[in-house]
Amino acid sequence: MQNENQRLSVALCTFDGERYLADQLRSLIEQSRRPDEVVICDDGSRDRTVQIVEQFAADAPFPVRLHRNPTKLGPAENFAQAMSLCTGQIISFCDQDDIWRSDKIELTVSAFERDPRVAYVFSDADICDVDCRPLGYRLWTSIGFVGRLRQQFDSGGGFDVLLRQNVVSGATLSFAARYRPLLLPIGAGWMHDGWIALLLSAIGTGRAIPQPLTRYRQHPNQSIGAARRSLYQQYLNARKMDRDVFDQQAVAYQAALDRLTGQTDAPAGALEKLQSKIAHCQTRSAIRHRKINRIPAALGELLTMRYRRFSLGWKSFSQDLFL
Repeated sequence: MQNENQRLSVALCTFDGERYLADQLRSLIEQSRRPDEVVICDDGSRDRTVQIVEQFAADAPFPVRLHRNPTKLGPAENFAQAMSLCTGQIISFCDQDDIWRSDKIELTVSAFERDPRVAYVFSDADICDVDCRPLGYRLWTSIGFVGRLRQQFDSGGGFDVLLRQNVVSGATLSFAARYRPLLLPIGAGWMHDGWIALLLSAIGTGRAIPQPLTRYRQHPNQSIGAARRSLYQQYLNARKMDRDVFDQQAVAYQAALDRLTGQTDAPAGALEKLQSKIAHCQTRSAIRHRKINRIPAALGELLTMRYRRFSLGWKSFSQDLFL
């Protein structure tokens, strides 16, 4: 019998997902610990997505609620809407094009039950091709969440890790619904996963499950992927990090600072680190705007360890000097 104190809601967002959706829905039914409800928000699909969901709702062994958006919201706002409609104590985000391992919900709920301080849980994932066949590497490897970063996160430094880079994929993320008033609305410039993980790491504890509990499908139409990049592709991506990118980052982290300011359970140290992150973004923007001399400015960020704490270390330092 499932623990009624840990009811789990799946928040699934759809848009033109008919090609892959049935596989994901089937994996929800095949869970060793089934969800207590599935909330599906469709963002104006033009294919057979809605019909597939309606058939699933008619046959599923748990409640399924479909909400059809009258106007297109986009991924972040649609997931925000889905989480607002969930009634469970745990909310698990679900992408329409992945496949969950059969024990994903069981292991997720267990992580919350073992430690009531846990605010969110996420896992590794197998990176797969368009037919969901594993490509031989995992999500955490592709984003560099290995070695020192993993150790830092597991030893309680999740907030510091997330100030450097987001390592939490929404496709693997679950969180405690009691934090919803803090999290909604999603801050400007954020995707739902990075926003939720950062705020919850500031005031609570995250758990990283090392098992790949999701098959993370890679295909041309997805919003965000995890394909391996060659050195040349990494160079081209770095070239896109122009002044506007850092301006937007400064605004986004200011939104996080504003949301946490005044929260009684937000440590002062977290607010100070956010202020330093914002200042770092503003300095990198000024370097790219050519508003300041790049060499002393970049050296200043290097000597204060801000490149290591808030960017990608020597790689980011080199980019600011030469790109």
